[in-house]
Amino acid sequence: MGRHKWTDPSQGNTMEQYTAPVAPLRRTARLEVSEEAAGAPLSGGEPSRAELLVAIQGSRLALEGKKETVAVEVNLLIADLRKVSDKVKVAEGSIAELQTEVGTLRAQVAQATSTVGRLEARLEDTEGRSWRNNVRLLGFLERDEGSTVESFVESWIKDVLQPVGLSRVFVVECAHRALGAPPWPGAPRRAIITRLLNYKLPLVCIANKYGEESLEVYK
Repeated sequence: MGRHKWTDPSQGNTMEQYTAPVAPLRRTARLEVSEEAAGAPLSGGEPSRAELLVAIQGSRLALEGKKETVAVEVNLLIADLRKVSDKVKVAEGSIAELQTEVGTLRAQVAQATSTVGRLEARLEDTEGRSWRNNVRLLGFLERDEGSTVESFVESWIKDVLQPVGLSRVFVVECAHRALGAPPWPGAPRRAIITRLLNYKLPLVCIANKYGEESLEVYK
């Protein structure tokens, strides 16, 4: 510390001033850290900056590897989805074709059902006509018809009915005795079953030439 004196001429007083000593200038030392020191762990067990950089770099590489793996898997999924989409389109086309075929089949089934209905009606009509063409002749003696039953029946009908009521193309298609063994004496005689074509007969009972039985015409 220094002391300085001086006199003020206006007042004639002498004053003293004390000043603190000035410390000499010092050069600041520069701290340099070597690479070995930088790589060494800090106090307290914390990782160094180099270790952090290495860890960050490793994490980055791992993330990039996972990213590539995910990208490959995504591409595979996209390819699978495209295949599924193609299959769905094919299935949709097949379903459309099947719907068209089903519609066609329904129309064909309806037409076939109608045709079957008409055929059934015609069959019933034909069956009815067939039954109407069957005539049972009763009361004839056994073996009276001879060897040719058709000729016997045709001649008998023409003799009984005369030409009136018969068609010009009248014909006996077939005739035979009712199935079974010949009856014993005194038993009912077997009927002669006859199928007529192109005939016009009244649907009534007609007396036969014996006067015992009747000619039965069935619808």
